[in-house]
Amino acid sequence: MARQNKLKSISAKDLGHLFMPDFCPRCFWLERHRGKPPGIFPGIFSTLDSLTRRHVHWSFAEKGETPRWLPVSDVVEVEEGDTFFKLPVNPGGWVLVGKPDDVFKLKDGSYHIVDYKTARFTGRQDELFPMYEVQLNSYAYLAEQYGYKPVSKLSLIYCQPNQDLDEDAEFRLSFTTHHLNVDLNPDLVFQLLIRAREIVDQPEPPQPSHKCRGICEWIERRI
Repeated sequence: MARQNKLKSISAKDLGHLFMPDFCPRCFWLERHRGKPPGIFPGIFSTLDSLTRRHVHWSFAEKGETPRWLPVSDVVEVEEGDTFFKLPVNPGGWVLVGKPDDVFKLKDGSYHIVDYKTARFTGRQDELFPMYEVQLNSYAYLAEQYGYKPVSKLSLIYCQPNQDLDEDAEFRLSFTTHHLNVDLNPDLVFQLLIRAREIVDQPEPPQPSHKCRGICEWIERRI
């Protein structure tokens, strides 16, 4: 896949960073114009999310229903394959990119988009919830442009590891799932797309947020 032009394209997740309480406009400008330091993100979380999705699809294909642990009802169809969205959007002049974990068609003909998170469930107190809210709403907007409309529901499905092993001898660990509804708010996506463009189009990097310890500091030490 060709490398994205960060002055023209933005992912749903990156857009979500603008809604975080500790968002730093200087970090964002520097990342887009000069790149960011290499990140270390444990691949195990992506693997677990992929396995979650695989089990959901297996259950629907074999039994005609989602697994019992998944609190999503009225599903009549599960979108197969990787659902990858990439679309030019007018607000801010960006190409918005997103890849939801699952898109379910419901009995009433509408669509339910879910994102799986292997993490401890803390509800809306999750420090990353603002980013997830924007991420899912970006998926909803893109999905409808691709014909999956109307999108009626957005959900975060937290898969939280239990504190104790099921069986010590076999090293078996189970997960408890929690369902969190996310409000549909497409206006939030448009507002942040415009704000992102305003920051990137500045000729010089803006001032950092108060006591920022993000990538702007890392890059500044190496300029």
